[in-house]
Amino acid sequence: MTKRAGILVAVGATVAGLVTAAPSTASAPSAVSADAGTPAPRAAAPLTWKSCGTKSYPRLQCATVRAPLDHDNPSGRPVTLALSRIPHTAKTSQGPLLVNPGGPGGSGLSMAGFVASALPAKLAAQYDVIGFDPRGVGKSTPALNCLPKYFTPVRPDSVPDSYAAERAARNRAASFAAACGEKHGDLLPYMDTVSAAKDLDVIRRALGARQINYFGYSYGTYLGAVYAKLFP
Repeated sequence: MTKRAGILVAVGATVAGLVTAAPSTASAPSAVSADAGTPAPRAAAPLTWKSCGTKSYPRLQCATVRAPLDHDNPSGRPVTLALSRIPHTAKTSQGPLLVNPGGPGGSGLSMAGFVASALPAKLAAQYDVIGFDPRGVGKSTPALNCLPKYFTPVRPDSVPDSYAAERAARNRAASFAAACGEKHGDLLPYMDTVSAAKDLDVIRRALGARQINYFGYSYGTYLGAVYAKLFP
């Protein structure tokens, strides 16, 4: 096992054990959410998985699920979340393991294959490893693209070495923010961590699971913590 895979196993086992969240009472058909007066979420439609295997991950499957853009208005404008899966092969399954690469804004579709291949085979076989593109990202729709090629290498150093470099970085970030406001001003209020965490519960319901396991990197650890707080 590689050092990276070993770290993944150790950390993943800890995080999956700590962040195993059950549905809140909001998932009951006649209930309201923890926020007083918020309508209960609609039942998610069952997922239709199709093969989307790659050379690296030939067993990969893909599906989509719809979620409300505004979770306080479940019958309003929807967004579509792109999902991926490496299905379990063991006779006994421990349920879905959702995985996220962080960012925020990182595409997670390939994460299902990466995590499933990095874990010991006997362990990975017990989970449906689920990757996803968060709202606004990648193959989820609508996807936000404020400035084409903004993230294309070679990018400026993240830590400037002069005042001039700092000013240039600030101006570059300001132009990116302005472009986002001009192009996606109607969507930006809903591109937040709480909305993305509520999307995780839409995915849980679509999977037909009472609980999920979760493993995230970097910002993905925060996303998982917010989900566990909302749906303890």
